[in-house]
This record gives sequence, structure tokens and C-alpha cells, in this order.
Amino acid sequence: MSTGDRKRKGKDSDKRKGEAEGDSKGRNKSKGKGKNKANTKANQRKPSKPAPRKNTKITGERSEAGFLYKAAYLEFGIAKPWGDSLRCDFILDNGGRLHRIQVKCTEAIRAGAYETRATYTTGKGRAPYTKKDIDFIAAHVVPLDIWYIIPVEVCTPAPMLRFYPHRKARKMRLESYREAWHLLQAPEEAGKIEIKASAEDEDGAGTDYVGTAAQACPERSRRSCPPSAARPVLCGAGAPARDLLKRFQQLCRETQPTSIPQSQAPWPIPPLKILAKRKGKHIFPDPPS
Repeated sequence: MSTGDRKRKGKDSDKRKGEAEGDSKGRNKSKGKGKNKANTKANQRKPSKPAPRKNTKITGERSEAGFLYKAAYLEFGIAKPWGDSLRCDFILDNGGRLHRIQVKCTEAIRAGAYETRATYTTGKGRAPYTKKDIDFIAAHVVPLDIWYIIPVEVCTPAPMLRFYPHRKARKMRLESYREAWHLLQAPEEAGKIEIKASAEDEDGAGTDYVGTAAQACPERSRRSCPPSAARPVLCGAGAPARDLLKRFQQLCRETQPTSIPQSQAPWPIPPLKILAKRKGKHIFPDPPS
């Protein structure tokens, strides 16, 4: 091989190396530009939309349907008030009395507890339920399908209701009302108050009367019988009430009222003052001065 051929071959090899280096540099530059473009696109990507919020009204309607099913299964009589003007959702009849029920539901854990509030909206604020509004709060823990039957007297002073059916907490004041359906099945308490009185005969024997003082002796309103003629006793039995009433009224008519001096009255008697004297003929006698 001649010297010229060698020089020509060296130049060709150098040229090829330069082209190779240029190609590699160009490829690297293109790769870098591509990465930068990808990064800028990622930075300019729009934030994803939040998940749609659940409709709490639908959740409440499902809890009301669950309460209706549970109460019907326990053989309660159920009524639904007309319209939304009343603060109770249901009226339950246990055969002896009626209960006004407000249904509340919760499905989210906040601060480690399922919570809801025993309040209602009043204008721009909220007010707790009282005995004038309802009788019981039926709180439904939706994920666990657990019911809490709580008297409204418990909720009025502390309307924030927190439930811990999934764990133990330091304060679990409402856990005793978990599935407490027996509170709705309790019979009606006796609301009548009977006044039982006894009148002593001349021989000391007592006759009992059951009724009110006004029914027993109408003359007592005119203070014609002494207080001893009708005093409360623990029990009454004996003759029929009509005969006892007649005997009692007879004793009141026959007994003379007891009079005491004015100085011994149990309370001070104010002096009688005449503000103005009427001129002309007097129909009634003048009061003592």
C-alpha cells in the first residue's frame, strides 16, 4: 500500500469517528429535550376531580326504611306524620302508649367514633331536641347496622352523640342504649293521683273515702268543716263510695268550724282600709273601723 493510500484511509477513519461522535451527541441532545418536555407536561397536568360526595338525604331515607322494618318486626304499631313540619319521623304504638321517634344516622368515623348530633336547624343556627319535640332518638350506625335507642332527656344536655361499637373508649356513655328496644316496649306509667281521706265517727271508728277533696266535701270551699274531717290515709276499703260520700258530707255539715283569735292566726292579717266612702244611701252596713 502506498503512502497516499494510507493517508487517505486515515482521513476516512477520522471522518467516520467525527460523524459517529456527532450522531451520539445529537441523540443525547434529543433524549434530554424529550425528558424536559415530558416533565413540563407532567407539571402542567390538571388535578384529578374529587370523588362525588354521597347524598346524605338518601342515606337518611335508607335508615328510616331500616327503622320501619325493625319496628314492624318487633310488632310495634307505626305511624308516619304527614308533612315535614313535625320534628319526629315516626310515632310508635306499643299497645299502651305512644312514642315520638327521630331517626339519625352516621356512616363516617371522626376522631375514632361514629358521631351524629341530636339537633335540628332553626334559622341560621341549630337547637337540641327536647321533650317537647320528641321522646326518643333512634341512631343508626350504617356500616355495622347497629341501632341506639336513646331517651331525649339524655341527648338534650349533650347533643353530640358518639358511638364506639367497633372499639373500647374511655367514655362510652351511650353504649348502654345499644339495641335498647325494650325502652320502647315499656308500659305506660300511672299518671293518676288518688287522694284518700278518712273521717272519724263519734265512736272513733274511721270510714275511708277515695276521691278528691272537692268531690268529698263541697262545703270545704266555704271552710265549714275542720281540717281533721279529711286527712290523708295510706289505704281505703269498706263501704261503697256513694255511701261514704254521703256520710262524709253529713259530717262536714254537722261539724262546727273552729275559730281562733286574730292574734293567734298562723299568718299576719293586714288591717282593712277604706279608700273612699260612698255618699248616699247605704245598702250594706259600714265595716267596723
